[in-house]
Order: sequence, then C-alpha cells, then structure tokens
Amino acid sequence: MSTQTSSHPIRIFIGSSPKNLIEERVFCYSLLKSASQSMEIYIIDGVTGSAKNIVTGDVKTLPADIAGRIKGATAFSLARWAIPEWCNYQGRAIYCDSDQLVMSDVAELWNYDLVDSVFAAVPVKQAKCYKHYIEDSMNGFLNTEEVFYLASVMLIDCAKVKWSINELVELLDRNAFSLPSLMYLGEHFRKHFNLSVTAIPSEWNHLDYVDRDSKIVHFTDLTSQPWRFHHNPISDLWEQFFLAALDENAVTQDEIDTAYANGWITGRIKALAHMPKIVRRPLNRIWRSWSAAIFNLSTVLKQQKRWLRAGWFKLTSWTSIRA
Repeated sequence: MSTQTSSHPIRIFIGSSPKNLIEERVFCYSLLKSASQSMEIYIIDGVTGSAKNIVTGDVKTLPADIAGRIKGATAFSLARWAIPEWCNYQGRAIYCDSDQLVMSDVAELWNYDLVDSVFAAVPVKQAKCYKHYIEDSMNGFLNTEEVFYLASVMLIDCAKVKWSINELVELLDRNAFSLPSLMYLGEHFRKHFNLSVTAIPSEWNHLDYVDRDSKIVHFTDLTSQPWRFHHNPISDLWEQFFLAALDENAVTQDEIDTAYANGWITGRIKALAHMPKIVRRPLNRIWRSWSAAIFNLSTVLKQQKRWLRAGWFKLTSWTSIRA
C-alpha cells in the first residue's frame, strides 16, 4: 500500500443517529482500540445533520437553509458531503458509517497516498460481500460498465474539494447528477467536478464479510445487522467487540437499556449484557443459533407461501381464460 505519513490527528466523521447508539459506541471502541495516532472524532447526527466532537463537544452544523431540507434519512446521507466545508477546506478527513468494526490501525488509511485524487474509496465491483446483500442490493451497481465506489468509508482531501453543501443540494434539485451518482461517487458526479477517486483495497470496506485481511467490516445489510437480528453469518465477531466494549465501559448498561426500550437492539443483546461472564458466550451461542434457525425456517415458509399464492393465481387466471 502506498502511503504518505501525516503527524496531524486523524480527523474522522462517523455517520450515526440516536437509533444507532449501540453500534456507534462499539465502532468507536474498535476504532480507538487499534489506533496508533491521536484522533479527532465527530459523530454526525442522522436527524439534524450536525456533527459533534466526542471529546470537546464542539458542534459543526449545516447551513440553516439546508438543514431544513435534508432532515430524516437523507440528513445522515448528505451531511457527509459537508465534511470539507466543516474542515475549512484544509487537510484530510475520513468518513465512516457507524455500523462498522475497525479491525486494523486506521492510520494506515489516513496516510494512504491519494496522488491527485479528492477521494479514496473501495470500488463497488471489487467489494467482498455476503451473498444475500449482493443479490438484494448490489446487482444494479455490478451489472454496468460504469465505475462506482462505496462512500461508506472514504478518505477525503478537503483542500481539493470544489463545492459547498448548498451547491450540492441545488445541483441535485436541478438533476445535474442523481443522488445514487453522488452517494456512490458515480461518473456523472465525478465529471461534473472533474475529480478522480483513488481505489483502495476491498479490505477497507468488507460488507457483512470477514477474513484475515479485513481492516473494516461493515454490517451494511439492514435485514441482518447482529444487534437487531440473530442470523447474520458473522454475528459472533460483532458480539465479541460489543462485550469487550461493555467490559471496558465504552458502552453502558443504561445505554443498552435505552436502546432496548426503543427497539434498537434485540432482547438477546440486552440479556447478553446482563449475563455473568462465565456463562454468556455459551448461552448466547445456543440462543442465537436457535433464534436464527427459527428465523430462517419462517423465511422459507413465507417464500413458499408466496410461490404457492403466485401459482394459484396463475392457475385460476388460466382457468378463467379457458372458461
């Protein structure tokens, strides 16, 4: 990997929201656990779009006329593009989603040689993914000649950025490029600003997938995130970090109780946090395996039911036509 060494604190912005509280805490724990350089960590609030420094409490906000236009789901997505502006168009910044684990020293990414590019990110076609996510969400980006990138982990050269967040929203309103082109660093977005993206190895954004090379593991499939479901194939990995964060007070019992009360984590995850250490791992494996088996069986039965209904509809339609 080509790198250039920087002695500045690693400046990282994490896209999150109140409902992402637990995975955010676990992500920060994993990030700090492996970091070899000092860090400035900002949490981007997915509701307001503002970013808050977790140590100093310093808050960076979106322009007032923009904040009201991108509330809700899009605040989380679009606020990341204000990072260069928040950094006064100086230095570097890293962006990550909160539903991730850092398995390696993020200083390696921070010091990656951008050459003349504005961004560094993993090309979509090089991403390693859990099969279900490829089939369910990635096909549209894979079955095309256009090059897209995963903007859920990005290294940004803020000094090379040529836009404000106001301008980006206006350009989206005028259909200068599409939202998917922006969110995946697509060709139309890149051409509009005449910018390039440096490809980084896929291990910096493994999607519900882990191997010995993984540096960031991203639990991106919303239908199998291990704090909300039981059937993710690498649940054990996230739970190991969750329990370590709990044991080292990086996540508190009060936060876990709040998350459960709001439906942000399963009862199993809450119970896991309250179990005696000596029994929680074996009991959790049994509980998770049983719950996953029930979930998978229910999924198969629902699919069979849909197929039967579809077949019955075809049969009755054919019969009606014959009649």
